[in-house]
Amino acid sequence: MIQLYEETPISIFMSDQSSRITLEFCNITMKMKPCQFIRFNNYLDVLEKKIQTNTNFVTLRLVLDDLTVKISLNDFLQLNHGVQTVISKTFKREIVLNN
Repeated sequence: MIQLYEETPISIFMSDQSSRITLEFCNITMKMKPCQFIRFNNYLDVLEKKIQTNTNFVTLRLVLDDLTVKISLNDFLQLNHGVQTVISKTFKREIVLNN
């Protein structure tokens, strides 16, 4: 098992036996193929662009059993940062910061 990111409450790791990436946050565990993980990163980027100054919570709509999760803005930002960090380190993709 390779630990890719560990910051409470986010944990991202990859199994040695498979190339699946496991993401744990807010009592949710998601196992994704690398291409799904990259698409999840794109989804988080779209949500991040919708954040307003008065946003306190972000609603994530996850495919698994059509699950909708409402997380605090702080948890969302940590999740997004963790996913972006893994994308940049593991897949050597450049992160573009928009102002």
